[in-house]
Amino acid sequence: MALLRLVCLTSTNQLSTQSTSFSFLRKTPHSQYIHINPSSFHFPRLSLIATTLTHAQQQTQQADPVVAEEEFSRTRLLAQNVPWTSTPEDIRSLFEKHGKVLQVELSMYKKNRNRGLAFVEMGSPEEALEALNNLESYEFEGRVIKVNYARPKKEKTPPPVKPKVVTFNLFVANLSYEASAKDLKEFFDSGTGKVVSAEVVYRDNPRRPSGYGFVSYKSKKEAEAALAEFQGKIFMGRPIRVDRGRRFVQQPGDGSAKSEDTPSDLSVNGAKAQQPAEGSAKSEDTPSELSVNGEEADKVD
Repeated sequence: MALLRLVCLTSTNQLSTQSTSFSFLRKTPHSQYIHINPSSFHFPRLSLIATTLTHAQQQTQQADPVVAEEEFSRTRLLAQNVPWTSTPEDIRSLFEKHGKVLQVELSMYKKNRNRGLAFVEMGSPEEALEALNNLESYEFEGRVIKVNYARPKKEKTPPPVKPKVVTFNLFVANLSYEASAKDLKEFFDSGTGKVVSAEVVYRDNPRRPSGYGFVSYKSKKEAEAALAEFQGKIFMGRPIRVDRGRRFVQQPGDGSAKSEDTPSDLSVNGAKAQQPAEGSAKSEDTPSELSVNGEEADKVD
């Protein structure tokens, strides 16, 4: 007996299957065999439901206006092929015939002539549409201009505002000539306070260390603690002298702390600092009579 294998096809929500006709099976009289009539064999017919495609098309059509609205402004127009000699006033006069003009911008080339592009901000979407309809392919000063909607003007993001830091500055004298700003900062960082900055002042022509510097703290409490903690301490083989800077509290924008006066009562490398007399033409930065490491201190710029 011949074996017959029937294949079952799984149906889904998107496929409709026509029932299979089994009329091809028949048994002839006086026969033990089943005969198959090929002409009566019908394969299942598959039909693809178009609702999915239609739904996708509808979604695309609905999304298009949203995308267009996001990409293009309804009041900002772009005019191309504008004469290079045109000024913002010329463009404004042209577009004002069709509505209120809020702003005109010309794209410039090396700041001396425009690139043939003008951006015009109209007062309303209706006025922008009217200007677009009337000025598209309009001949202006011998040139046919092209007008279309422009992308919205992107607002420039302002740079982040850095917090204003008030510092409290200490004057440090009798420094080793080998000391650098990094060395000075690391030395004062070993204390209880956190150093904001440190610098060693150098002389010019030729450049060489002056023997003093400045250390800044974020709070008055830290600066006062460092003053007491580091007074007379040995730093790179020398006992340092620490005092408040003349500009002890430094506000943002006051400039570098190294322009401060050397305290008049501070002994610098064994020599007492003296304050210049009033009315003296000499700079108050570092008194001229102050001996630093045995040498006369130069003016600090």
